[in-house]
Order: sequence, then structure tokens, then C-alpha cells
Amino acid sequence: MGICKSFIGKLFLLSLSCSTAIAAPAAELLDETEARENGSSLAVRASGTQRDPIPAHFDITGWENIAEEDCYVMLCLENGNRVYQRVGSANAGTPNRQHAGTTTTPFQLGQLTNRLTSQISHETDSAEEFPWASTQQGGSNAYLLPATRAEQNRQKIMISAGYNRKGGPGYDQWFEINFTGQKLGKFCSALHQDPPDTSVCGNDETTTIFGVAGIILANFVYHIARTQSNKIIFHHAAGSRKGNKRFIDAVGNGDGEVDGDKFHF
Repeated sequence: MGICKSFIGKLFLLSLSCSTAIAAPAAELLDETEARENGSSLAVRASGTQRDPIPAHFDITGWENIAEEDCYVMLCLENGNRVYQRVGSANAGTPNRQHAGTTTTPFQLGQLTNRLTSQISHETDSAEEFPWASTQQGGSNAYLLPATRAEQNRQKIMISAGYNRKGGPGYDQWFEINFTGQKLGKFCSALHQDPPDTSVCGNDETTTIFGVAGIILANFVYHIARTQSNKIIFHHAAGSRKGNKRFIDAVGNGDGEVDGDKFHF
């Protein structure tokens, strides 16, 4: 009788062991699925190609207005695209800034007449460039918008943090922009919907940005151009004034002309 009980007990333990072994793969699959949904380290990492970009998260605390400008470009001028490729090295963004015209300081007070640009407010004398100079889509294809220096300094820190965080995109890798840290504004909220909501992209759509209400952001998006005499100027790149020279803007800057020169685009 003792031998029989011992045999039955061993048989039960063997059965229990086999059940556990069989169930283990299913549990592992469940854990992996949950990890992918929760974004934990167990999730399969994106390959960093254009078709499989790495999710990159950028805290917009302290540069919420610039984030709105970036979102406007992605949503309304780039068809809701949030996927970009990082440049190949730490210094590769410098030529992009030159090709975009950022280094000409187009929004500083003394340059507005020469460059045919306008400020949103007197504090927005710095140039936001998007796509960013740190991406391969930046440079001569980038759009410029007026921004404050304080927000630009903060943005620089937070973009670097987004790149360098664990799992962030390395050089030459493709990544998807995700803005976090603060409540998203009108254009960022619309951009981050699935699918993106382009209904806010009308030529007369207004918003409050850099503390100024009633701004039609489309009227403050510029692209570099040259005159026949090779002078660098900027033309409107969005809205009803697209392709035109400067208009009378929110802070009273008048229209500009450049000796009758025509644009070279």
C-alpha cells in the first residue's frame, strides 16, 4: 500500500511539472504582449528604419509654444508625418542650419526689413527650424517660424534628452516624434490623434501662441529664398499668403520690397 501511494504521489508531481512546463510559453507570450503595450524593456525594440521607426519621446515642458509650431508644420504642411531620420553625427546639423537660413537671424528686429519676415511678438526674435537641424530632412527643406530664445534654449536640452534616453534613436536611425510632459495644444493634439485631424489646418485658423491671441500661425511660416542679386530673403510657406512677400504682422512691421527683385525658389 505504501509503495502504491508513493508511486501515485510521484505520478501527480510529474503531471504537475509537465503542466507547468507546457503553460510556461503561453505565460511568457502574455508577458511579452503586456510589455509591448506598456512600453517596457521586454518589448521588441523597433529597428530604426523608415518603416519601423523608434518611438522617441520629447518632454515639451518649457517650450510648449515651439512644440505647437513644430506640430503645425508636421500636421498641416507635412500631411501629419511624425517620422524623421536623425543625422549621422553630432556636428552634422550645423550645415542644415545654414541651408535653412537660421544663421541669418531672420527674426531679429534689425533683420525684419531685409529678410522680409515678421515677429509674433517682440520677444520672438529667434528662429525655430522644422524639420529640426538634427534630422536629415532639415536644411534647405526646413520651415522657419519666430520663437523666443528662452524656449529655444529649453528645447535644445529636451531634444537632446529625448535622443539620449534609453531606447532613443541613434545617429542615422529613423524615429517617430511623440510630445509629452505638458497638455498638448490645438495643433499637437490634432497631430497625435489617429488618424491626425487636419481640420484645424485652414488658412484662417487662429490660435494663442507666445501669449498673443488671434494669431494665424500659417502667416508666420517662412522658407528661404534668394533674389536675382543673390540676396537671402524669406517668403511665406503656408496659408493664403503662400509664396508672397512679407505682410503687415501682429506687432506692426510693414510690408517689405527688395528693389523689385524676383524670387529664386
